[in-house]
Amino acid sequence: MRNPSFTSGTPYLRLTTFSFASVFKDMHVVMSPRQSLPIKYFFAPCNLSNPVGVILSMAVDGDEKAFRAIYDMLSGKMYSLCLRYAGNRTDADDLFQEGIIRVYKHLSSFKAQGSFEGWARRIFVNACLDHLKRKQKMVFSELHENIDTTSTELTGITKLTQADLLKIIQQLPNGYRTIVNLYLVEEYNHREIAEMLGISEGTSKSQLSRAKTILQKNILETYGRYQ
Repeated sequence: MRNPSFTSGTPYLRLTTFSFASVFKDMHVVMSPRQSLPIKYFFAPCNLSNPVGVILSMAVDGDEKAFRAIYDMLSGKMYSLCLRYAGNRTDADDLFQEGIIRVYKHLSSFKAQGSFEGWARRIFVNACLDHLKRKQKMVFSELHENIDTTSTELTGITKLTQADLLKIIQQLPNGYRTIVNLYLVEEYNHREIAEMLGISEGTSKSQLSRAKTILQKNILETYGRYQ
């Protein structure tokens, strides 16, 4: 597999209001040079009057070229997602394979309520969580104190590249990395995360607090390279 390369409108995260979701949900890790459909069609709500809806209908009927087009549409963003959860490219390859197989198997269940990308993203997130639960031990420990998890401000973060920030997230221990991905990127709340991972809301909050401490330390260490 080719080494991942990153595409973005600007090399650094110079945002007026920083958001993990805005950075990573639009992040592509290029897997192949194949041409995909125009991006404007991918974000549009799916119905049978736009190209994505037509392609989905064809893919459900077994058209291999149509599913290849779906693969091309999903590959960059979903492989980026897998890299964030896996922590390394070897596991990310396996997660992407599992996710794309699940998308293929469940295409007929997509009801065109909302965007196709959002539907596929949830499938990939669940594939990643299943992998972490099955293959890797996620250690969660709860802090018994009031924890403020409302702020996501991290000093120096807007000076980093997407690749830098992805690497910093990948370096987090499994439990912390999973909470960061679910809360800061996917924007689930702590109640939802607790249900997804079988932990308490307090544990989710404490993991996020500790993860932010590690993130801040690593961000400042990386940011020093740009001074």
